[in-house]
Amino acid sequence: MEANKNGFKNLLEQVVIPEALTLEEREPFLRTLMEYVHSIKPSKLFRYRECSEMQFDAFYHDNIYASTADKFNDPYDCLLRFDKKFIYDSINKGTSKENIKQLRNYLKDGNEMPTSLKLLYGEELSQQLKEVLQNASDQDLDNYEASFNLSREVFDSNIEAVLNNAVIYFKQQAHVACFSETIKSVTMWSHYAKSHTGFALEYDLRNIDLKCDNCAQKLDCPNRIIHNLYPVIYTRRRYDATNFVDCYLGRNFGLGTMVDDILFFNKAALYKSPQWSYEKEWRLFLDKKDSYGLSCLIAKIKPKAIYYGNNISPINKKILSDMAKEKGLKEYQMYIDLQSESYSMRYRKTK
Repeated sequence: MEANKNGFKNLLEQVVIPEALTLEEREPFLRTLMEYVHSIKPSKLFRYRECSEMQFDAFYHDNIYASTADKFNDPYDCLLRFDKKFIYDSINKGTSKENIKQLRNYLKDGNEMPTSLKLLYGEELSQQLKEVLQNASDQDLDNYEASFNLSREVFDSNIEAVLNNAVIYFKQQAHVACFSETIKSVTMWSHYAKSHTGFALEYDLRNIDLKCDNCAQKLDCPNRIIHNLYPVIYTRRRYDATNFVDCYLGRNFGLGTMVDDILFFNKAALYKSPQWSYEKEWRLFLDKKDSYGLSCLIAKIKPKAIYYGNNISPINKKILSDMAKEKGLKEYQMYIDLQSESYSMRYRKTK
């Protein structure tokens, strides 16, 4: 499995899909990635839960809540890493009088605005900028530079605010539901099932059947929820999201900037420290138009089995067991094997 995950990591880093591509142009890249992920999906994935009214209700209605990353227990989870120096150097270079003068002379020679700048500013703003620069004298450029330098402190302060907002935005935009490949982890039962007093649900997500996959409205539906499932990548080096932050900065200043890779969202949310590798985590991403600010999104997926924690109370087990029987699920009881040499939970099927 680890070799397959390394293959996924290599493929994910190789697949780059510019935002400028149409949906049809993106499809072959996405299909390659999806086919590989499907080939390595385990037949069983587990979701650890604590006993509470909300979790009982979610279980009864087959609801899986995808929460925003700002609620996760790892402070580095979905925390954007970016090269601030590169961003400031790009701004300084782009706003220097020498650079602007070269662009003016280039445009005066009858050339069109460079494609890179059109992508940065958008068609309308690029045309406006072209008209201004074509008619600008050296004195005009000196005046532009002087005015910019006078307001530089305010400008830099605004940039810092936008950069901080980008970090917050990403954590509150990502809606993720977490699963694990293992049901035997003592640590997982301790952390996510309230010291073994909770339960865990088993899912087969190889061919998940979601309502939005079958709805005839598809892209025309304003309530459509898109889903993707990927394994987490455990690595000592955090994902570099400089391009996204640079793009986010440009859009906040009214520019029509585009990201060079629409998969940055998944990549930044999949990289985690090796300290968490014991979780053997897979992540279900849910996305919906205008979902920013929503505390969670919901996918309806029926589990295959339920596992009761070693220390679950009799009353909570009875409540869950009644629902499990109504759903026709298999039931298992976790326990500690006193004769085992390993620190691993065991389970047996209940009658």
